[in-house]
Amino acid sequence: MKRNWYAVLILIALSLALLGCRHYVHTTAQELQQEVQQAYACTLRQDYTAAQQAFSEAEAHARQASKVLGLVVRRTALERVNETMAVLSSYANPDNQADLAVETARACAQIRQMEKSFLGTF
Repeated sequence: MKRNWYAVLILIALSLALLGCRHYVHTTAQELQQEVQQAYACTLRQDYTAAQQAFSEAEAHARQASKVLGLVVRRTALERVNETMAVLSSYANPDNQADLAVETARACAQIRQMEKSFLGTF
């Protein structure tokens, strides 16, 4: 009978760990999307230096979060997000407004896909 209780406790602990991972992935994805959208809003206000700084900060946040996200999210999804985030700051100038809009939308879509790659396993 003790074995059954140990098994139940292990299952509960694993379930709690998965819920914690799910919360972390969801929260991080929301934060990254919000940072990208705020940086894009700076370009719409034609504040390009602030936009470049905000995109660089979002890229740094994505790279930092990748260390933990790499444990629970598909590596390919994570690499796509990081690659797209790396180029966003270079598009934050008056000559590349259309390209920046496309790349920003792509970054947000890739962040959602990254989140789904973890949540889809449930």
